[in-house]
Amino acid sequence: MRIASRRPQASDPRLWAIVALIGYWSPWLTHPAASLRLNGYELSEWVTFLPGVRDGSESFGRLSFLVPLAGLALLLSIAAARYSRPHTRRRWIPPLPASLFEWCLLMLALLCNVAVFPPYPYLLTAYKEAEFQAQFFIAGALPFGILLTLYLPAELNDLVQICLAGLGGAYGLWALLAVRPVASELLNAPWAIGIGWLAMLAGFAGLVLAGLAHVFGPRAS
Repeated sequence: MRIASRRPQASDPRLWAIVALIGYWSPWLTHPAASLRLNGYELSEWVTFLPGVRDGSESFGRLSFLVPLAGLALLLSIAAARYSRPHTRRRWIPPLPASLFEWCLLMLALLCNVAVFPPYPYLLTAYKEAEFQAQFFIAGALPFGILLTLYLPAELNDLVQICLAGLGGAYGLWALLAVRPVASELLNAPWAIGIGWLAMLAGFAGLVLAGLAHVFGPRAS
């Protein structure tokens, strides 16, 4: 049975997915000057102006900060799928979210997917440009991944959740730790880490633990 208990609990992936999403869009690097408070999405564009990113000498780039967002698109859809209801008459129709809250999670997943795409007008030629090509194809594949999560059994979604949350958290951790020394050098002072980055990592960690709890914990009847 796909519909899980609705009682709030620490192993509820909906809670941790929302925490990670809020963290992604909150400042990763913060500063008294508002223009220097950058979230994960803003950093994905900001780093492209760094000389080391332009000449390829840095190990990070735009995609390094978009990978956690791509992972969140799938993790939000997995959270919505956990509380879905199978279609009783047409089996080919994927199980649909059971409440308005789960529909909102699915809409947030699609919005994250849209945000991963290159901006207009680069979107029009991104498929053939080296700078945007990988980003374009990852974003283009996400809708199929989102749809697939609605069909997958809950047990398999648990494993996908663990892998995606671990990957997103690891990428987010590495990306900021890699870019912060470069950013601080530009300011000639340490650039403070924002609460958003920590919240995102906490959300991803919670999703890993929630997935493990569902895999190894008692099964709901």
